[in-house]
Amino acid sequence: MASSERLVTRNFLALGSGEVIARLVAFAATVYLARTLGASYYGIIGFATAVVLYLSRIADGGMELGIGVREIAADPSGLDRVVPTILTARLLAAIVVSGGLALLGLLVFPQPEGTVLALYGLTLLAVGASSRWIYLGLEQPGLVAAVRTGGETLMVLLVFLLVRSPAHLTRAPLAQFAGDAAAAVILLGWLAARGHSLRPRLDPAVVRRLLPRAGSMVGASLLGLMIYNSDLVFLRVFEGTASVGYYAVAYTLVSFMSNVGVAYALSLLPTLTRLRAALDRQHRLYHTATAHVFAATLPVALGGTILASGIITLVFGDGYAHSAAALRILVWAIPVSVLRDVAIVALMSAGRERRIFELTAWAAALNLLLNLLLIPRYSLIGAAAATVATETVRMVAAYAYARGAGFRVPGIDRLWKAAVAAVGMTLVLLLLRPAVLWVAVPLSAVVYALGLALTGGLRVHWERPGLTV
Repeated sequence: MASSERLVTRNFLALGSGEVIARLVAFAATVYLARTLGASYYGIIGFATAVVLYLSRIADGGMELGIGVREIAADPSGLDRVVPTILTARLLAAIVVSGGLALLGLLVFPQPEGTVLALYGLTLLAVGASSRWIYLGLEQPGLVAAVRTGGETLMVLLVFLLVRSPAHLTRAPLAQFAGDAAAAVILLGWLAARGHSLRPRLDPAVVRRLLPRAGSMVGASLLGLMIYNSDLVFLRVFEGTASVGYYAVAYTLVSFMSNVGVAYALSLLPTLTRLRAALDRQHRLYHTATAHVFAATLPVALGGTILASGIITLVFGDGYAHSAAALRILVWAIPVSVLRDVAIVALMSAGRERRIFELTAWAAALNLLLNLLLIPRYSLIGAAAATVATETVRMVAAYAYARGAGFRVPGIDRLWKAAVAAVGMTLVLLLLRPAVLWVAVPLSAVVYALGLALTGGLRVHWERPGLTV
C-alpha cells in the first residue's frame, strides 16, 4: 500500500509541480492582460475562453479527461494499436469545430468579441493534436510537466511583447495558440523519436469500442463546464463585460488551485486502475487520497475567505476590488471540487463513465436554475453562491455513486485532525488580523502545520515528513 501511495505522490509531484509552475507562468499573463486591457476588454477574453473551453472538450474526445489515460494504463502494450486512430479522430474533430467557431465569430458576434472568439478557436487544433494523455497513462508525467511549462512560458513572453494596450486585444489568443501548438508538437515528436507510429489512421474497431465511453465523458465534461462557467455567460447577459471581468479575476484564483487538484486526480487514476485486482489496496488508497485532499484544501478555503480582499488588491490592483466579495464565496469551490474529483476518478477506474454523466447532468440542471434565480438579483455574489452550492451537491452525489461502485466513504477518523488544525489556523488569523498578506500567508501555513503535528496528522521527520491523516 505504501508503495502505491508513494507512486501517486511521485507522479503528482512531477505533474503537479509542472502544473503549478505552468499555471503561475500563465497567471502572470492573466494579471498583465487584466491590468493592461481593463475590466471590459478583459471580460471579452474571459467570455471567449469560457466558450472555447466547452469546445475543447469535444476536440479532446474524453482522452485527457480520463478515458485515454485509463486506456493506456490498463493496456500499455496496445499503445501503437489505438493511438493513431485516437489522434486522427481528435484532430479531425478539432478542425471541424475550430472552423465552425471561426465562421460564427466572424459572421454572427459583434466585434471585436467575434474576432477574439475565432482566434481562440485556433487553440482547439493544439488540443486535438495533444498526446499528454499517453504519457499520463504510462505514468511518465515529467516530460508533460516540462513541456507544458515551456509552452506557457512562450505564450507569456509573446503576450508581454505583443499586447501593450487595448488596441492589441486580438494578439492575446494568437500568443496562446503559439504556446499550445509548440507544446503539442514537442510531445508528438518525442513519441515519434521513441519509435511509435503516428501515421494517420481510423480503425473502426477502436472507434466502436471507445466511442460510447468517450461520449459519456465528453457529455459529462460539457455539463461540468456549464457548471464551471455558465455564470460568466449569465453575467455577460444580465450585467455586461465589466462584471464578467471582475468575476473572471476571482475565478482565475480559484481555478488555479482546482487545476492543481485535477493534476492530482490524473496522477491517482492510473494507480487506482492498476489496483483493480487488489480491491483492499485500491480502497485504502482511495481513502488516503480523500483524506490528503481534505487536509490540503480546507485551510486554503478558510484562509482565502479571510484574506480575499488583500489577495485581490495585491495581485490585480484596487481596480478589481469588487472581485473580493465573489472570491470569499468561490474559494469554497476548491475543497469541494477537488474532493469530488477523487470520487470521479474512482468511478472512472471502475468503468462507470455513465454514472459520471448522470450525476453531472443533474448538477448542471440545478446550476442553471440557481443562476437564473440568483444572478439577476445578487450579481457576482449570486453567481458565486450558485457555483459553490452546485459543486457541493455534485460532490455528495459523486461519493454516493462511488459507494455504489464499492468505494466506501472514508470515516471521520480520517478527517478530524485536519479539521481541528484548520479551525485553529482560522482562530489565529481572526485574532491577529495581520495586515500584510506576505505575513498572513506564511503565518497561516505555520499555524496549520503545527496544528496537524499536535493532532498527529503530520509526521515530522527530516528525511521524509508527510501526512498521516
